[in-house]
Amino acid sequence: MEWPIGKLEKYKENPILIPLRDNRWESAAVYNGTAIEKDGKIYVFYRAEEKYYNEYVSKIGLAISEDGFKFKRYENPLIFPEEEYEKRGCEDPRICEFGGEYYMTYVAYSGPDVNIALAVSKDLIHWEKKGILIKNSKSGGLIPGKINGKYFMYFWDTNIYLATSEDLKKWEIIEKPVLIPREESFDSKLVEIGPCPIITEKGIFLIYNSFDGIKYNIGYAMFDKNSPEKLIARTDEPVLFPEKYWESYGKVNYVVFAEGLVEKNERYLLYYGGADKSIGLAVGEKVY
Repeated sequence: MEWPIGKLEKYKENPILIPLRDNRWESAAVYNGTAIEKDGKIYVFYRAEEKYYNEYVSKIGLAISEDGFKFKRYENPLIFPEEEYEKRGCEDPRICEFGGEYYMTYVAYSGPDVNIALAVSKDLIHWEKKGILIKNSKSGGLIPGKINGKYFMYFWDTNIYLATSEDLKKWEIIEKPVLIPREESFDSKLVEIGPCPIITEKGIFLIYNSFDGIKYNIGYAMFDKNSPEKLIARTDEPVLFPEKYWESYGKVNYVVFAEGLVEKNERYLLYYGGADKSIGLAVGEKVY
């Protein structure tokens, strides 16, 4: 399989976003950022935390860049817990655009429960929460636009499943997973969706996160663009894995975890969390 992204190279000045001790709500961890381009600027929405482990509450902050490498942050979070079902956090956003609006799925964490929730915006600054899409689930990424008259969303971890909807409100889950772990591989313990998938000439391109029992690694998968449940190909080796100190030691050790992908100037910019603490960038030439 020829993938749409050439070999990924990690940005030499990584990490590009780190916790800010003077900004309390993002003083402990800044990671798992999703990304989108608007009017030539790149917007990265990231998960931020003030405390660790059982005491943290996640909020979603915003950083904006002209070139995709150097960012300026909003002082305050844009999406934060307001409802009972998200009182412990709004986490791990994934964003896409279609129909002139921006759709962000995120994990709504109540403490005991996780749910996939949705927020919608026209300008990337003001967001309207639409509530829970799928209960007792996590890690949802919408395919931008409809296929055969329906919306599709890849979701969950350990295995990746697919859900369909006609109105972005009521979702039906396809029972059989569309991507599963493989024994004795870099994705042997779990697979989990990365950024929202993109539709290419060769199919629906999905970047996914995985775990081998020691490290979290990143791989690629391609699905049929007319049948999003049909797997065409996946990588045999990880395209990105933890190797730098900042990726290897943090809140969770040995983690690279991607949630943001943007095409800019004939290159793809992949934003990923390192050790659940900071955000880095990897760059690959656009192949198609």
